[in-house]
Amino acid sequence: MNFFSKMLVASTIAALFVSSASADQIKVSMTVDNSYALYTGTLTSATTFIGTDGNWPSVETYNFNLTGGSYIYVVTSSDKSVAQGFLAQFENLTQGYKFYSQDPQWQVMATGLGGNAPYAGTPADIALLSQELLDANSGGNASNGWADFTAGANNGAGPWGLMSGIDAAAKWVWYAGGNCDATNPTNGGCDAGEWLVFRIAVAATPDNPRPDANNNVPEPTTLALLGLGLIGLATRRQRPSRP
Repeated sequence: MNFFSKMLVASTIAALFVSSASADQIKVSMTVDNSYALYTGTLTSATTFIGTDGNWPSVETYNFNLTGGSYIYVVTSSDKSVAQGFLAQFENLTQGYKFYSQDPQWQVMATGLGGNAPYAGTPADIALLSQELLDANSGGNASNGWADFTAGANNGAGPWGLMSGIDAAAKWVWYAGGNCDATNPTNGGCDAGEWLVFRIAVAATPDNPRPDANNNVPEPTTLALLGLGLIGLATRRQRPSRP
């Protein structure tokens, strides 16, 4: 391989490395009846507590710069007396994708733990959430791993009315587990197998809604090692053989 070819390989690998390591601009607008805590992290662990809110008539908007291997996690629990629901829109502003809460890019799992959900963002809360993520990834928990949710009414329907800041095309969703209504678990008070976690991958696309299924988001370290290996191979092949 000549010098030009080696430089082409090196520049290509460098471009891939920068692309993988760079962050996408993410915007999430959401509300949950009754309350939630928001975290970001990886496929296997929660790493950052963003905030918590217990006022469902308000819509919160969060902006992140997250790498392609990141996830957004929403911790919540059912309203045992009136109604419950998760309403959101996720926008990857860098890639130009928008997904609503009813789209398959979102998933949910039920921990079956009961008690208080990790809303405070303490180290103990992060450790507990991370353990439940590992359990769900291996097919455990009350939901037997990550599951599909069930969609209810569109944004604007009762009992909530229109949530300003979220498109009317978005739907309220919930997990139809426990004693919740299997047809529309957003209706009526119930226990879906508390507490619940909704998640979405930053790398999700319309054609690949759940990239974690194939673990196909390359890590920067992997790309860097690959680049070094290819460059080293090119250099080795250029060396003249000894007589």
